[in-house]
Order: sequence, then C-alpha cells, then structure tokens
Amino acid sequence: MDRTKYINAEKKHKRTNVGFSVLILSLFAVYCAVMYAMTGGLCALKGLIGIPCPGCGGTRALLHLARGDISGCIELNPSAPLIFLCLLNQIRVNYFNRGNKQLAGILLFVSVVIALVLYLIRMKLYFPYREPYVFYDNSLLCRILRALQIK
Repeated sequence: MDRTKYINAEKKHKRTNVGFSVLILSLFAVYCAVMYAMTGGLCALKGLIGIPCPGCGGTRALLHLARGDISGCIELNPSAPLIFLCLLNQIRVNYFNRGNKQLAGILLFVSVVIALVLYLIRMKLYFPYREPYVFYDNSLLCRILRALQIK
C-alpha cells in the first residue's frame, strides 16, 4: 500500500516538472517575440539601451570553440566556455543527482563573477569599436531620444 502512494507521488512530481518546464519555455518564447519586435534582437541590454551585455558574443564564441578555433572563441567572449561548462555541471548535479550541489553553486557563482570582471575589462578595451562590443544606435532608448528631439 505504501509503495502505491510513493509511485503516485512520483508520477505527480514528474507531471509538475513537465508543467513547469512548459511554462518556462512558453515564457521564454514570449520574451523572444516581444524583444525581437521591440528591438530587432534578443539581447535585452543591447536592444534597450544600446550597449552589449556580458553574454554578447557567447554563442559565436562557443561555435568557434566547437570548430577548434580557440583564439576566435577567446576574442569574442572568453567567459563563454567557462559559463557553459558550469551550466552543464549544474544540470549534472541538479537533474542527474551527481555531485555536490553546494560546490556546483559556488563554481557557478565564481564563474559569473569572473565573467563580469572580463566584461568590464573588455568594455574598457574594446567598446565601441570592436565586435561584439559595438554601440547599437537603433536601440529603443536611442529611438526614443531621437523621437523626442525637436526638429
């Protein structure tokens, strides 16, 4: 009898996880549609105020890394592989129950701090002249400011 309750509780838990995942994916799809309609891209910081975010260039950096172009990866976003590996570790720990959750959280926190420090350094060195750290003059803020100018 107790085993049946356990199995039913586990099935209910799995349905809740699936529902939560569908909700998160739906919200992400709405975010993508709204951001693309408002700014012409998916990056909120770049689309809204015109400066690149710490993750800008991350996808292209990982693609360069997948092709074996380490220098291209580092040039576009040196923190992208670190964050990607830490996120994979979080998935391993949280969903497959392998490893220490506290240590994984600390590693993710440290990698985010490193990414922010690298972002500030790269903004100082490259902004606004070098891709992906260029100013986006068609951002929502720039469009609003242009619309408010008296002609």
